[in-house]
Amino acid sequence: MNRQLVTILLFLLNSNALMANEARILVRPGKEIGEVNRLILGNNMLAYQGKNDEYGNRGAGIWDPAERRPEPAFVQLAREAGLSVLRWPGGCGAHNYNWKLTVGPLEDRPDQQFGLPEFLFYCKAVDAVPILTLAVYWGEPEDGADLVEYLNSPHDGSNPNGGTDWAAVRAADGSPEPFDVVWFEYGNESYHGEHHPTGGRDKKRIFSPQTYAERYLAYAKAMKAVDDRIKLGAIIQWGQTGWNRTVLQTAGREMDFAIEHTYTPGHGRDTTHEQTRLFMEACLASGGHIQRIYDVLNRQVEEETGRTDLSWAITEYNGHFVQSEPVPYRQTLGNALRNAEHIRIMMRPRNRIALANFWQFSNEYWGMARGYVYKGDPVVKQANFYVYELYEKAFGDILIDSEVACDRWDFQGGAWTPKRSGEPSEFELLEGELLPKYYEWTVWDNSSVKQRVDGGTLEVTFQNEDTNYYHGSVQLPAEPDTGYRVTGLIRTQGLTSGRGATFQVGDARGYDATHSCQVGVDLLGDNDWTEVVVEYVTLEDTEEITIMARRVGHVGGDKPIAGRASYKLKSVQRYTPANLGGVPDVTVNAAKRADGSVTLMMVNTNLDEDVEAHIEIEGVKPTAATQGRATSLVADKAWATNLGPEPEVRLVETPVEKDGDHWRVILPKHSLTALEVGGGTR
Repeated sequence: MNRQLVTILLFLLNSNALMANEARILVRPGKEIGEVNRLILGNNMLAYQGKNDEYGNRGAGIWDPAERRPEPAFVQLAREAGLSVLRWPGGCGAHNYNWKLTVGPLEDRPDQQFGLPEFLFYCKAVDAVPILTLAVYWGEPEDGADLVEYLNSPHDGSNPNGGTDWAAVRAADGSPEPFDVVWFEYGNESYHGEHHPTGGRDKKRIFSPQTYAERYLAYAKAMKAVDDRIKLGAIIQWGQTGWNRTVLQTAGREMDFAIEHTYTPGHGRDTTHEQTRLFMEACLASGGHIQRIYDVLNRQVEEETGRTDLSWAITEYNGHFVQSEPVPYRQTLGNALRNAEHIRIMMRPRNRIALANFWQFSNEYWGMARGYVYKGDPVVKQANFYVYELYEKAFGDILIDSEVACDRWDFQGGAWTPKRSGEPSEFELLEGELLPKYYEWTVWDNSSVKQRVDGGTLEVTFQNEDTNYYHGSVQLPAEPDTGYRVTGLIRTQGLTSGRGATFQVGDARGYDATHSCQVGVDLLGDNDWTEVVVEYVTLEDTEEITIMARRVGHVGGDKPIAGRASYKLKSVQRYTPANLGGVPDVTVNAAKRADGSVTLMMVNTNLDEDVEAHIEIEGVKPTAATQGRATSLVADKAWATNLGPEPEVRLVETPVEKDGDHWRVILPKHSLTALEVGGGTR
């Protein structure tokens, strides 16, 4: 029997005798998984357009327009966080973004003092790789080619596109040498269209997935004719199954990389502290669901294109908490631990993630650091910042294998995160049809729409007002703790909006009472009858479910919807949901350095108890020459933030003890601990 097998058997034998709140961690430095991809530790910078504000002129605090230089405090912060790749101009502001208005003499762009060259100067100051988002609802392929000329062509009069000599414009902007930008993405969440009509149009514009894919190919051809080194990505988004299928079938074999925005868990309204524990548990239980998202997307890519080599850029990710009370969950320690879990998963080579960008860096609603220096504000690190600081300072360069034996806990499900309990199990669709042959829609008034029921079909005409439509529904009896797959058909005609027509399935007592529902993929524009599938798992006391004809919006909001949607149901079946199993108390991401030192990032997902971790590292024994050092990201409660006058989330030194052939570390409850072991420990 070889030595490695003996070690594994002893490890498993010892694991069976675990005491309460113990974890045994076996690390194998000799089993390399791949290089640590630090381009996953990227971020988003904001440079919105058309307003004389702090985003267009100061990049939300990172740029000093008076001195025309990066703000030194935010250069230092970016370096401390190890920000490796920066995205510009940021989010849905890119839908109609005319980059040509962000270059050239400053006097010609008084509302855009933080433009394209300034962003690239900031990238150089922090040694970060840029990725640029192209507008989908402004410009043509020639504008993409001009952008590449501005960025990458030599300043020698060659002017490959004719017209304006864009390399000369760049030189006048302060960079005679090319910026040599490689990464570009075609659009930002372009499946939902532009947010406001532009270019003199009366209605908002939205491209079909076919049109989007064809335009992607045209942009790629034009841009690569100027510089064939560039890479252009296209949008393939979790939950947008129909969009994905068309884009992959049309352009998937030519795509340089795919773009996805991973936001889970989430919640979109204020709540009470009675619900806080659920949201913190959802953050700490989300790792398995995130991995499932990437598994499903990679499987869809292979099915539609045959490719197993398409890489991904996750150009936005975070917990999607859009609320303020009782505390902004997006800035809590719990959400920071969620992001630590996300980083661990994105670093797995199997997921083929080339780069990733946290949403987002400075100030605004989501910033991981806050404070406008020019106002005299103190600069404050939020909880999310410290995750990146620990990865920058205390994580190695080569991923290595590790194994954890520990207790697990059950998660009831919620906040877009599936239930987890017991042992893992696979999805199983059960026989039997639950939808009556003659079902009836229940309809009540909504002054913003016209509604008509024709047999099993509900027809809704939207009247160019923003509306939260949920006024047609079908109610069915249901069993607790059971999965229901609802398959419906939707037809749309001229549906223009930021959000379209879909189905929602949830507990019949209503979302306000249960915070429990699932919403399907929405349809916009013109679509013949299209299948929409929604899967929903009931609560432990559910007696009925409600299937809603749905359009997510806000009464009196700024996203008016016009056109018609028709809804009808096809089937309702029970299923046994896939179960990722209970949530482990401890997760580990392990790496080593060239000097032989071993580094671990350990998340204690237990909200209530510290965990005593016993760590065995093959080939590295606790001796006088092998020192250990640990730093933990902690707070008294998982929902603590650094938004108040006194920061509640902090880094603390954690004792590391030598215990025979192991190291012993107490992992504080709801914490991230960085452990460095070896002669080269810093």
